[in-house]
Amino acid sequence: MNKSLAYISIIGIAAFVGNMLVIGLGFGTYWQTLDPVEFMKQFTLQFPNLLPPTMGILLPALIATIALVVKTKGQMEVRKNWSIALAGLVIACTITSVYHLPANLGFMQSKYSAEEALSKLHWWVILHWVRTIVVFTAAIFAVRAFEVSRSNSTT
Repeated sequence: MNKSLAYISIIGIAAFVGNMLVIGLGFGTYWQTLDPVEFMKQFTLQFPNLLPPTMGILLPALIATIALVVKTKGQMEVRKNWSIALAGLVIACTITSVYHLPANLGFMQSKYSAEEALSKLHWWVILHWVRTIVVFTAAIFAVRAFEVSRSNSTT
């Protein structure tokens, strides 16, 4: 197995978990303290700064993990773990695409009433923690895949 791809995947997924924790514990907590209209104003200023580093972390992790799933064909246990790691990333991306991005655009356009913004933010934070748990699980399985591949190569 190409160790460089494994390192990119593991480090990228772990960095993505850290990014998710910063967003949830830092921004999410802060946003919930604001008046809903003020939150949408703050979000409009902050979100464009959160997106590039998030994508800069996620894309290499996602690409490396996909490559590892493909490259480990025939190595059932290793591939299973990389596949679970990939599934975690895909689930997080799906939640983002289905809920977070549309809500984010709505926040940035201030298209919600105060009550709607409060409700959307509440669900945004809940689903953010779901994403964080799923990505944390993906990190565990990426490390397991690496460990299994290393133990298979030494036997």
